[in-house]
Amino acid sequence: MLARHNAVFNFTCIEMRDHEQPQDALCALEKLVRQVALATKQAGLALPGENALPWYDDTAHDQILQSASLNMEGNSDDKREMCAFTYLRMNPDLFQADNWRRFVSLVKKMKEGKDVDRCLEQLEREAQQFVHVSQPFVQEADAALVH
Repeated sequence: MLARHNAVFNFTCIEMRDHEQPQDALCALEKLVRQVALATKQAGLALPGENALPWYDDTAHDQILQSASLNMEGNSDDKREMCAFTYLRMNPDLFQADNWRRFVSLVKKMKEGKDVDRCLEQLEREAQQFVHVSQPFVQEADAALVH
């Protein structure tokens, strides 16, 4: 029914890893994301995603990239990717220098997608150039969020 109406199935928690959750919670978030990805593929639905928590580290960003690639069964031939990604929890912490650099790098890597032929070091250098150029805007955004 959803596919007939061109609906999408937006899903959260794509930055989370199973081992980061309390053992007594008995949850398997990575498996849940895989289940949703496979179900939306079978139903012919587009799958956008979003983060649930404010993580600013490379480990969470790598998990976002892995989840967004929808390479759920190790099949790198599958060209399907999440159709969109919403980065939630914009706050002053995001605009701290190291966090902003990592965020810019994440966005650059997401833009490149699965077909990236360039090395990650090149993407990091390009991200660093953008960080430098965008610094005045970042400072302005940080000030606006604080006040």
